[in-house]
Amino acid sequence: MSLLTIEIKNNEDFELILSFAKRLNAVIIDISAPLQKKNIESAVSYLDKIAQKGGVSEITDPSEWQREIRTNKI
Repeated sequence: MSLLTIEIKNNEDFELILSFAKRLNAVIIDISAPLQKKNIESAVSYLDKIAQKGGVSEITDPSEWQREIRTNKI
């Protein structure tokens, strides 16, 4: 058995992939909704922001950094 995770940006392609998976008798494990709110960011975007500020070694107080993230959105 194999597991495939893909990100599909357009709804027509999503429907096509979904119908193809059903045609193959594939088991659909999870369908995740896209991140639609502006205030929800991916982990990758946070890691990128950390890198832009000099990396993890520049975070001297993790609690303060977390408060800053929550209030300022970096």
